[in-house]
Amino acid sequence: MQRFHGWSFIILCFVASLLGGVGYLWAKDRVLPSWERLPKVRRLSLIALTAAIVLAARLIANRHNPNEAFADLMVFMGVLVALALFGLYRILSHFLESSHTRTSGR
Repeated sequence: MQRFHGWSFIILCFVASLLGGVGYLWAKDRVLPSWERLPKVRRLSLIALTAAIVLAARLIANRHNPNEAFADLMVFMGVLVALALFGLYRILSHFLESSHTRTSGR
């Protein structure tokens, strides 16, 4: 595998972050309102489907690798951590919103 040295790596990082930022700004205005209108059951099923697709894709990609068991375990743990962080974010945001409502007198 060829390693990136010097300016080529910096330019590659800049282009990747620029594309990611533009994609985020585009998706925020178009996807977020439609996501909020979805029922809770459909949102949870889409999240579970995304996690299942990521796991299946990585399990297929890791086949016949010398360390496939470790790679599969790391992907599984990564998906679990991402789901746990998403759930923690939801719980804490509801907690902060309710505590702010109580303390602000609304």
